[in-house]
Amino acid sequence: CERDERCVKLTNCPHLKDIVDSRKMTKSFSIIAHRKCAEYGSWWSPTSYYCCPEPGNKLPNKGTCGHSPAVYRISGGKHVGLNQLPWMALLLYRDIKNWTAPLVAACGGSLINNRYVLTAAHCVSKGPQLPQDLVIQRVRLGEHDTSVDPDCQYGYSWSSGKRCAPPPLEIDVEKVIIHPGYSTSYVFHYDIALLRLEIPVRYTRAIKAICVLDAHRSLKNLRLEVAGWGQIEGGITSPVLLQSTLRKMNSNFCTRAYPHLEFNSSIQICAGVEDMNDNCPGGPGGLLMGTMGRGYEEFKFLAGVTSYGLQICGRMGYPVVYTRAGFFYKWILENLKA
Repeated sequence: CERDERCVKLTNCPHLKDIVDSRKMTKSFSIIAHRKCAEYGSWWSPTSYYCCPEPGNKLPNKGTCGHSPAVYRISGGKHVGLNQLPWMALLLYRDIKNWTAPLVAACGGSLINNRYVLTAAHCVSKGPQLPQDLVIQRVRLGEHDTSVDPDCQYGYSWSSGKRCAPPPLEIDVEKVIIHPGYSTSYVFHYDIALLRLEIPVRYTRAIKAICVLDAHRSLKNLRLEVAGWGQIEGGITSPVLLQSTLRKMNSNFCTRAYPHLEFNSSIQICAGVEDMNDNCPGGPGGLLMGTMGRGYEEFKFLAGVTSYGLQICGRMGYPVVYTRAGFFYKWILENLKA
C-alpha cells in the first residue's frame, strides 16, 4: 500500500466499502482489484485485505502533499519536466448538443486530496466564461502533453535516455460544489469550486496532491509560480504543460487594470509575470503555487486559483487576478466529505 493507505478488511474501510456497495458487481471488482494487499484464511474461504485510502474529508499532511518526484529538469524556457507537477488536473467537458463528440478540455484544476479537485467557479458555472453547451464530465490526472500518448522526455543529453510517463488517468466527476457567494457576484468574487471525484485516486509518481494551507500563511517574499495549458504565442493553447515565475503585485495594479471588477485583496491575489513581455501559461481554473521549506522538506502549496486577466496578461504590464486559496481554507474543509 501507499504511505497514505492502510491494509485492512473492506469492512474496516467504510468510505471505500460504500463506493463498492453502490456499484454493480463487475464495476465494484474493478475498483478494488488493484487495491488488494493481502489474503488470509483457508483457500476455500479466504479473507481479502485492501489498501484503504484516507477518507475524502481529510487533507494530506506535508509529508505526503506538494512533493515533486525527481524528474528531468528542462533547462531554460517555461517547459515543465515530466510529472514535475503531479497535482495538475485537466477538466474535461461533454457537449450536450453532440454526445458522441470527444470530451473537450477547457479548464484546469488542482488535486488537493484523493477525492477532490479545486478549480474556479467560472469553470463549472453557466455564464459568459463557460459555453452553455458544455457540462463538466471528467477530470484527467497525470497529463503532460495533450497532443501525444504516451508522454516522453529526454534528459539534458541523449545519453540520459528517454523516460515515458504512465498513461493519464480519467475519473468522472460525482459532484460539483460551487461557493455560494459566487452566484451573487458579478465581479468574480468567491470564484472557487470543488469537484468530488467518483472514486478515490491512488497516489503514484505521476499523481499526487498539492498542499492547501490556512489563511495565516503570508505570501510576502515567496516565489510564486503559475502552471497550466495556457495561451502561447499567437493566442493558441499550449498542448504541453508550462509554468512561469510570478511576483505578487500591489493591489493598486489590479484595481487600476480592472476598475469595473472591484478587486478585493482579502479574497484575491494580484500577480504578474516577471517579464512583462511574456505570456501567462496558466489556464482558467489553474493554480498559483508557492514554495516553502528547504531541501527534503521543501513542498509546494496552493496559493491561488486563476480567476481572470489571462487574455491580456503580460501586455503593457497587466496582472492576473487569483482567488486567494488560504482565505477559503475553512470553506474547503467544511465541504469535504468522506
